[in-house]
Amino acid sequence: MTDLVSLTEAKAWLRVSGSDEDDTISLLIGAASEAVLETADGWDGTGTVPDRLKLACLARIAMAFDNRDSVKAGDGEDRLVQPFRTLDV
Repeated sequence: MTDLVSLTEAKAWLRVSGSDEDDTISLLIGAASEAVLETADGWDGTGTVPDRLKLACLARIAMAFDNRDSVKAGDGEDRLVQPFRTLDV
């Protein structure tokens, strides 16, 4: 599985400097990338990551980082991922 954002991108989004939180942020990057890619199964993973998917991933990371007592992500990023979802009929 490919991470949708880098550690540097996530730290910039979170406005975190230093390396004390790197392990936590790396974990959140992996989990957020996996969650977004599960929904965005219409994107084949090739080429540049679409900005909407990056933003959805960063939103999940920020939600989890800022609310460590809760693992429920916000629903705002789902609208960003929706165009990449396929439905089987």
